[in-house]
Amino acid sequence: METARFLINKMMPFWLVVCGIAGYAAPHVFIRLAPYTIYDLAGVILLMSLTLTPAEIGPVFTRPKTLIAGFLIKWITVPLAAIVAARLVYAGQPQLAAGTILDGATPAGVTSNLFTFLAHGAVPLAIGLTFVHTLLSPILTPAVTALFAHKYVHVSFMALFHQMLVIVLLPLALGVGARTIIGARRIARVQPVFPMLSALLLYCLALGLVAAAAPAIAKNLEWVPIIAVTTSVICVVNLGLAYGLARGLKLGEAEARAIMFDVGIYNSGLGAVLASVNFGAFAALPALMNALLNMIIGSMLASYLGSRPVPEPSLQPVRLDQSAPPLGAE
Repeated sequence: METARFLINKMMPFWLVVCGIAGYAAPHVFIRLAPYTIYDLAGVILLMSLTLTPAEIGPVFTRPKTLIAGFLIKWITVPLAAIVAARLVYAGQPQLAAGTILDGATPAGVTSNLFTFLAHGAVPLAIGLTFVHTLLSPILTPAVTALFAHKYVHVSFMALFHQMLVIVLLPLALGVGARTIIGARRIARVQPVFPMLSALLLYCLALGLVAAAAPAIAKNLEWVPIIAVTTSVICVVNLGLAYGLARGLKLGEAEARAIMFDVGIYNSGLGAVLASVNFGAFAALPALMNALLNMIIGSMLASYLGSRPVPEPSLQPVRLDQSAPPLGAE
C-alpha cells in the first residue's frame, strides 16, 4: 500500500507532466477520455466530501473573524491576480484570458489542507475555509467569471451555475450524506485508498483535457512557456500576498500559513474542466498548467516551512489525516 501511495500520490507532479506530454503526443488515443472529465472531477469531490467531519470543521466557526478574513483574502486577491494577468498577458488571446479568470474564481483545493499540515499551519482553519469556498462556489465562480471575463468571450452565468451544482454541490451533498448513512467507522476502513483513486481520476482528467486541446496547442505552441511563467508568477504572488495580508491583520503565524495555502493552492482541475466546456479546449491550458505548478511550488514551500515550526503553542495544528484526497491538484 505504501509503495502504491508513493508511486500514485507522492509522484503526482511527475505524472501530471507525463499525462500532459502523452495527451499532446497521442491525442487520438486519449481523446476518448475527454467527455468524462466532468465525471472525473465530480468523483474527486465526492471522495473529498466523504472525509469531512463536523469535528474538524466545527471549531473554526467559533472564531468567525479569522474565517471571514481568510474568505475575503481568497476571493479578492486571487480573482484580481487573474484579471491582471488576463489584461497584461492574454489580451490578444481571449480563450486564455477567460480561462485564466475562470481558474482564479475556483474554490481552494483539498491539497491546500495537506500543505497546511506539512507547514505547521492551522489545519482546522484550512479545512473550514475549503468547505466554505466549495459550498459557496456555485454562486461565486460563475458570478466572478461572468463579471470579468465577458469582455473576452461570451459567458453564461446560468450555464456555469448549473455546472457548478452538478460538479461540486451534488457530489458534496452525496458524500456528506453517504458518510452519515454508512458511518464514519466504515468509511475509515476504505479511506486510505481515496487519495489513490482521486489521483487516478485527476490523471484521466488531465489526459482527456490535453488531448482535446492538442490541436489548439500545436497552433499556439509559443504560448506554452508564456503560460508557464505567468502561472508561476500568479501562484507566488497569491501565496505571498495572502500571507502578508493575514499577518497584517494580526493573525497568528499558523493561521497565516493556512490562509496562504488556501489562497495560493486552488482547484485548477475544476477550472480546467469548466474552461474547456465553456470556452474551448485551449482555454483549459492555464488551469492545467496551474494544477501542475500548484503542486510543485506548494510542496516546496510546505517542505521549507515544515522545518520551521510555529512558536505559539496555542496555534499548533491538529493532526490531519494524510489520506485526505487531493482536489484540483489540487
